[in-house]
Amino acid sequence: MVARIIERVERVSMSPRQGHPVHEYPEEPLKEVHESPYRIIYGFSEMEFRVVTIVHFKEQLTKERLASTE
Repeated sequence: MVARIIERVERVSMSPRQGHPVHEYPEEPLKEVHESPYRIIYGFSEMEFRVVTIVHFKEQLTKERLASTE
């Protein structure tokens, strides 16, 4: 599972616009992709790509988990 998540992160880091907005927090400049059963939440700019958090689909995504977006 860890290898699949790492591979997914590597793929999305090459084309970060492919993700979807995080529906719980549309005001945040974040995107997400899925590697079932996980959601990979990330932020990016022209100079940077960073994974903010990885959560299980059944887990509630709280604002505290997004604290590293600043």
